[in-house]
Amino acid sequence: MIVRRIALATAVAIVLSACSFQNKYEREADRITHAVMNNDLRPVQGDIAKGINVSRVQVAEWSDELGAQGKLISLKETTTNCPVGWHCFDAKFEKHDYVEQMRLDDQGKVVDWRFHMARGATQ
Repeated sequence: MIVRRIALATAVAIVLSACSFQNKYEREADRITHAVMNNDLRPVQGDIAKGINVSRVQVAEWSDELGAQGKLISLKETTTNCPVGWHCFDAKFEKHDYVEQMRLDDQGKVVDWRFHMARGATQ
């Protein structure tokens, strides 16, 4: 029993330390990406600005595309080709690399999030 607790504590510490290297925007984009992949925006609903509506059909389409890419390996913020006022990320999946872009309001709520396969990636 004690060995299980130590193993669990070690696993939690490893997961938390892995997340600690992400800045707050990377953590937010990571949460949204995982929510989309799971076809369920409820875990991030409070992070989305009021008045922003995303249909279930749109989430399902996004989920199909990102889910088909396999496991999300990493998500890192980048300034390369990033429009002013946006946060941009290089998202590496098992199958293909993607670019994600996120825009926030003055309250720090997400008002826009979009993604596309990185240039040079083949389907």
